[in-house]
Amino acid sequence: MTVTPDPTGYVGNLTPTQEAKLRDLWVLLFTSAASVLSAVYEVDLPEGPPNKLFEVLDRVHEPTVGAIVAALKGETDPEFQDALETNGEAPVTNGGNKEQKSLDKMDSLINKDAENNIKAEMATRKVSPEHFNAVFASLRKMGVQDSEIKSMEKVLSQMTPEEMCFSIVKMIKQEHPDSLLLRFLRARKWDVGKGFAMMMSNILWRKEAHVDDDILPKGELYALEQSRDEKLSAKEQKEGKDFIAQLKMGKSFLHGFDKQGRPVNYVRVKIHKPGAQSEETLERYIVNVIEATRLIVVPPVETGTIVFDMTGFSLSNMEYQPVKFIIKCFEANYPESLGQLLIHNAPWVFSGIWRLIHGWMDPVVASKVHFTRSVSDLDKYISRDQIPQELAGDEDWTYKYIEPVADENAAMKDTATRDSLMYERMMIGLRMLAATAAWVSATTFAEGKEDKAKVEELQKRRTAVVEEFKTNYWKLDPYIRARSMIDREGVLKANGEVMTGQNGSAK
Repeated sequence: MTVTPDPTGYVGNLTPTQEAKLRDLWVLLFTSAASVLSAVYEVDLPEGPPNKLFEVLDRVHEPTVGAIVAALKGETDPEFQDALETNGEAPVTNGGNKEQKSLDKMDSLINKDAENNIKAEMATRKVSPEHFNAVFASLRKMGVQDSEIKSMEKVLSQMTPEEMCFSIVKMIKQEHPDSLLLRFLRARKWDVGKGFAMMMSNILWRKEAHVDDDILPKGELYALEQSRDEKLSAKEQKEGKDFIAQLKMGKSFLHGFDKQGRPVNYVRVKIHKPGAQSEETLERYIVNVIEATRLIVVPPVETGTIVFDMTGFSLSNMEYQPVKFIIKCFEANYPESLGQLLIHNAPWVFSGIWRLIHGWMDPVVASKVHFTRSVSDLDKYISRDQIPQELAGDEDWTYKYIEPVADENAAMKDTATRDSLMYERMMIGLRMLAATAAWVSATTFAEGKEDKAKVEELQKRRTAVVEEFKTNYWKLDPYIRARSMIDREGVLKANGEVMTGQNGSAK
């Protein structure tokens, strides 16, 4: 398997212009948070360019929002200043490498008290769409449409400060935070304002679809138990049975990797019977599959491959609503996540259907669709030793569903450990944001006096905390995600290591 480097626009392979756009999106995120803070606490933001916000950290002496507000006002606690002088410490100033000093300050603030203080703030403060008026005004100047801004207002009106913080943390998972932002930038052709709007809409969709608080925590075991629980209503039992039935019949399955290192999902279209499952159950199943795929995408790869096996397809298998949902997933819900889509062995009757479906697709998504007729065609994208024999490949492998076992999600009952790990992740996330702010300050706002050596040092420091953030996800994973086939098959190990499958080797 040969992994070909992605074109520019990805982590580790950005043009100067693309990197500048990435920093601009980070600035917009920071400015949005600061604008809300300013409105909620009725304090004016520092005048001047956005990097003035980063300098505020120099005056923060405890990990509370109140301390940040005091810093925004230009206030310094006399007792804190006296303590520094008593201990012989020099107060932090903006001279020299202010970014490094700010990062040192942030590291000293992130302690056990920080967790307690942040919990208290989240529990008592409320945020309303009105608090984002300054952000919306900026977005309008950037050309973002009112319809998109109204969607963001809808997001914000339904979320607490805690949900806002955790929604981003949960969405990032194990990937590089820049990867997430770059997906939205590429999807909106590097328009920063539109990328930001798309990201906010995505947060709303995940909340409304209950991806992180229902689909992922419940998973396959819940559906299996639901299907067998006679105390439940007939409707609830059917939902569980229909979800599990799709897994047992192998309507789709993840197996192997293509020649570019992308995980491959095979869809046996002839198995699908329209109306056999409710729309909600089908969409839940599709999201479950996509989320599992995300976890076995290993950098520098960032996308997956889908093979729609059309062998034996007839009009009796055709249902348009799931197709529309899948298209929406790859255009809006999971942008820039599809590497290629292979439509294999389609009969002539599908040609008319394809003309209709093609018209629904964004041109970028449509460009990733390829038609294949034989295993030789498939071999252009997937090595024969990775193609199952049912598609005339060389791999002696047949899909067989492995049922969940009763105690495989035992860790999820330990909510105290889950909450502790989530806040630990938040603390690392705060350090990561501080490192990002320092990087932006030393580059975007260097006013033509960028110090390359300083920037390299800041980038190294940021890279280190990003790696810590990525690794940290796997400590939290057993407490927030129900186990699935990728876990029971051994494709995904507990530490996040991904196995290629055929010879058990790691990627």
